[in-house]
Amino acid sequence: MQVASRCLSLAALVVALPAQIALSDGNMSATLGALSATSQLPPDLSLKGDALATEHGFQHGFYYRVAGDTREFSLRDIGGVVSGTVAGLHGDVDFANVDSRGLLKASLDYDVYDAGPASGVLISRLTLMNVSNANLTVNVFGYVDLDVGASAADQVVGNGTSHFVNDVTGVQVEVRGLGHDLSEVGVWPTVINKLTNLTPTTLNGNAPPFTGDYTGAFQWQNRTLAPFEQRTFQIVFAIDTAAAVVPLVDHYGAGNGSGLEAHSQSTPLQDNTTPRSFSVQMKGALPGAVYRIASAFNSWTPAPFIPGLDLWVEPVSIFAVFGGITSPTGEAQEVFTIPASPYLTGFSVYHQCFAVDGAAPNGFAYSTAALRTRIGKL
Repeated sequence: MQVASRCLSLAALVVALPAQIALSDGNMSATLGALSATSQLPPDLSLKGDALATEHGFQHGFYYRVAGDTREFSLRDIGGVVSGTVAGLHGDVDFANVDSRGLLKASLDYDVYDAGPASGVLISRLTLMNVSNANLTVNVFGYVDLDVGASAADQVVGNGTSHFVNDVTGVQVEVRGLGHDLSEVGVWPTVINKLTNLTPTTLNGNAPPFTGDYTGAFQWQNRTLAPFEQRTFQIVFAIDTAAAVVPLVDHYGAGNGSGLEAHSQSTPLQDNTTPRSFSVQMKGALPGAVYRIASAFNSWTPAPFIPGLDLWVEPVSIFAVFGGITSPTGEAQEVFTIPASPYLTGFSVYHQCFAVDGAAPNGFAYSTAALRTRIGKL
C-alpha cells in the first residue's frame, strides 16, 4: 500500500442533519430516511441494485439497551446529531450524547459499492463509545425489513448469520450480521414489536427457512465497554453478489478521553484494474496541535506506551508513524492507496491516533481507541 498524508477540514463535509442520506455507486444505491426525535421506529430504507431501480428495502436501524434499562431504544435525533456525505459512496451520522443520557457517543456509517450492473453491497455500521466514568454493559440490535422486488412475498433461506431473502423475480439480497450472538427472523411486525415495546428483548434464535413478509434482527449481547472504549457493530446487505470478503472498518480498544477519535469515511476495497484508496482520519484535537497516527500490521491488547497512554497497535509491527499539525478544526487525515493487485484481499492494518493537549489526563497528550481496516473484494 502507498500512503499520502494531508490535513483537512472535515467540518466542511459535515452539515446539520439532513432529511435523509442518499448514496450511490453505479446502479447500486441506498437511501436512509430521516431520524425522528420522538418515534422509536427505525428509519426508512431504500435499497436498489439495477438500472431499473428495483426497490428491495423498507426499514433499517440500530437499537441499544444499557444494563438496567427496561426496554430498547432506537438512535434518535436527540443529544446533538450531525451528518455528512462524502463522494456519494459514504454517509455518516454522529451522536454526541445518545438520548442525552451522558453514557454513550455513537456514529452510524454507511458505504455502498457497485459489484456489477445489477449487484452491489451496502455496509451499515454502528460504533459506540462509553463516555461515562464506569464500565457500561450494552445490548445492541440491528433491525432489517426488506421487501425484495417491492413485494412482501419473500422466500428466506440461510442460518443465524446470514438471511438470504429472495422473491419470484429471482433477485437475492443477503442480510449478514458480523460477530453477533443471536438473530431472529419473523413476519412483520413480530420482530419490530419486540424492539419497540416496553420490555427488554432477547432474540429467540428463529432462523430461516421462512416464507412471508421478511423482517429480521441481529443481537450483540452483553458487550461491556470500559470508560472511553469503542466497539463497532456491522450488518452487510449484498444484492446478487457473494461478497466473500467484505471491506471493513472496525473500532476496538479505548482512548484516554472522549473527545479525540479515529475514524474513516471510506472502506478499503480491492480493485484488480484500478488503484483505490481509503482514509484514516482523526478528529477532536486542538487546532494547530502536534499529532501522530501509528499504523501497524497487528493489533495489541493493550500495552502501556508512556504514562497515561495505552498502545493498541503492536509496537514491533508498526510500519509507519505519520505526523504533522492538525487543521484549524483539529483534524487530520492519512490516505492509503491500494495497488491494483489481488494479493492484499483480506489483509488488515491497524491504526491509533495521538494529539498533544495539556488538558489530557496525563498532562500532555490524548490517545484514541484503535481502528482496524480490512481490505475487501466484491
